[in-house]
Amino acid sequence: MIVDAHFHPNLKGFNPQKIKEYLDRERIDQIWLFSWEEINPPIPDLYRNISIEEIMEAYHYEPGRIVPFYAPDPTRDDVCKVLKKYTEHGIRGYGELKVTMRWSDPEITHMLECLRKLSFPVVFHNELPRYHYMAKNHKFFDKQFGKLMNGAFNGVSRLYIDRFVNATGLFEKSIQRKLKYFPGYMLDMAEFEQQLQAFPDVNFIGHGPLFWKAISQEYNSIIKYDRGKIKNKGISVRLLEEYDNLFADISGNSGFNALNRDHEFSRWFLERFADKLLYGTDNYMLRQRELIDSFNLPLEKYKKIMGDNAIGIVQK
Repeated sequence: MIVDAHFHPNLKGFNPQKIKEYLDRERIDQIWLFSWEEINPPIPDLYRNISIEEIMEAYHYEPGRIVPFYAPDPTRDDVCKVLKKYTEHGIRGYGELKVTMRWSDPEITHMLECLRKLSFPVVFHNELPRYHYMAKNHKFFDKQFGKLMNGAFNGVSRLYIDRFVNATGLFEKSIQRKLKYFPGYMLDMAEFEQQLQAFPDVNFIGHGPLFWKAISQEYNSIIKYDRGKIKNKGISVRLLEEYDNLFADISGNSGFNALNRDHEFSRWFLERFADKLLYGTDNYMLRQRELIDSFNLPLEKYKKIMGDNAIGIVQK
């Protein structure tokens, strides 16, 4: 049983027909589809609304293989009501929680209370805060410079630009005028641990750059995807070890790069947490499946990661 446990409709060209073709081509038995809803994103350029209507359209196109999730913005007054409504239409979980909030916010606690009553898992996205360069899209060179400032070349370009500006003072005021603070998604990890403790019967599924950076105790806050050997296990590993209700999906650039940076550690990690990891892509075709295959895991553990864990979560 193969389950892609992290996907979005109409992202990177995956309309309902393309999703079906993907499932057939890759011989995937089931796929989880997530919305993305944030009412007041601090930087609209970083946000792409994926509505419940898009989820349901894809679900009705291929209901036998699609598991629909929905994550209404936690600040909505009708979170519990709308979740219950769409439960009657086939929704099986809350995802993707990707909002510029903290785990200690009362709206998050209220949302988790709703999930506990519905026996829903929650898929969440962790990402560090940063300053985002607001390029003027109609100016070619400014747009290209914006790409260098906002993460091109794995963030290395931003690192060297910052060093140059700090050393020379050149362009400092011009750059500062176009920087806007992005507060990050679902911070911080200490508050997250408190919610894990408060809601032991809610299954949390971790995902995103910060979650995967934090498998190592040492990480670079500027570099997007850390590389090299993992010397000391980080907080994500500790939380996976200590909390039965925490899982993780390996999707996206962040999951793929985390597992591809240190194969010796990754083999240990995959075997140690075979009961808690979920295969997924997040619409990124990055050879995640080939990477997992390359570790030649024991068949029972391989099957858990590739689908059995996901099936077990939505059947609870």
